[in-house]
Amino acid sequence: MMMPGMDSSHVMPGMLSAEQLAQLDQARGPAFDHLFLRLMIQHHQGAITMVNRLFAASGGEEEPVYKMATGVFADQTTEIERMQRMLAADFIAEPSPR
Repeated sequence: MMMPGMDSSHVMPGMLSAEQLAQLDQARGPAFDHLFLRLMIQHHQGAITMVNRLFAASGGEEEPVYKMATGVFADQTTEIERMQRMLAADFIAEPSPR
């Protein structure tokens, strides 16, 4: 979602579009769960992109920020891997007929 007064060139990596949020709002059941995981993976990948940009920046070596960013990278990578495993295992059972 964009902040007021910002165009798409200022959107942070991994931010969801209004269309994606609307799709999530409309989804139900297993379709919601799958879409949620795919969008969360996108969001987490955006955080990793931002961390990599910080590491490449000249000011990205201040110790407190570097430590925090290193933790973000590790956490987001771990969470992406977990969500990918969930999707690959198709963990979400289809609803049974009543």
